[in-house]
Amino acid sequence: MRKFALLLAALFLVANGCVISPRRTVNGSGGGGSNSEFSLSANPTSQSVSAGAAATFTISVRAVNSFTGTVTLSASSASSSVAASFDNTTITGGSGSAVLTVSTTSTTPSGNVAITVTASDTANNVSQNVSVTTSVQAAASIAGAIVPAGCVNSPAGSGLQRVSLPLTPDAHGFTATFDATPSTSAMDASLGFFSPASGPHPQLSEFIHFSPPGFIQAANGDGLIPSNVPYAAGQTYHFRMTENLPAATYSLFVTPPGATEMPLGTNLQVPGGQRGVMTLAGWGLLVNGPDGATLSVCNFTLR
Repeated sequence: MRKFALLLAALFLVANGCVISPRRTVNGSGGGGSNSEFSLSANPTSQSVSAGAAATFTISVRAVNSFTGTVTLSASSASSSVAASFDNTTITGGSGSAVLTVSTTSTTPSGNVAITVTASDTANNVSQNVSVTTSVQAAASIAGAIVPAGCVNSPAGSGLQRVSLPLTPDAHGFTATFDATPSTSAMDASLGFFSPASGPHPQLSEFIHFSPPGFIQAANGDGLIPSNVPYAAGQTYHFRMTENLPAATYSLFVTPPGATEMPLGTNLQVPGGQRGVMTLAGWGLLVNGPDGATLSVCNFTLR
């Protein structure tokens, strides 16, 4: 008789347009209000930094299942000499991003330091973690030091790879030398510098471009000049760049394998992001494609 009564009650509710749904439970607590689901990511996931400098990472929260709650960010460092801080610790409305700054000191030991980022939805007792790695190199206080000591390999799709270093060139500028090896002869990759900026996202100022048609180009201002200097997969090219900071001009030279040095451009205008800058925050590279392509930069020196 009890079962029959329950069946009649259920039929009555369905007939009147009502549906009984189970209450959502997240981590053992009732999910009243918005669904407590979100994704957490970091870009990039690793960076090299010279001791005494800082590296920045973009931490992103994305809503899942129409999540509209508030997420609080925190970070912990595996090293007492490496500090981590955010420009904003609260993400509202379900989605957003914050800049994580990882700061080192001149005495920070060389090695990889893991930073754990935690995003918490305290209203529903839900949290997620993501880790980033800072590869600390010895302080580059000596002119001509290799920064970093090893190579920086940037695969396509990995985002901007930055090498942070505290560098204040003299009044006339600086000279940079390095070797670059493309994995394919049809890649879309850029190398350049970034400088301290008022905003939270310092961008790479592109000086060198490995173009998909297979040529190495130099930037003149915010554009690229034509080039008849080809590059080939697996070959290493030596670059020398001299920059005149007060004049906002630079000259770029390349030495192909088995050949002599040749100019890619002289007295070119630096990209817009570098004009008027007297301090560099580091250098970086970005590979846009194709899938599977990698650009390797080694023996980077600054004088």
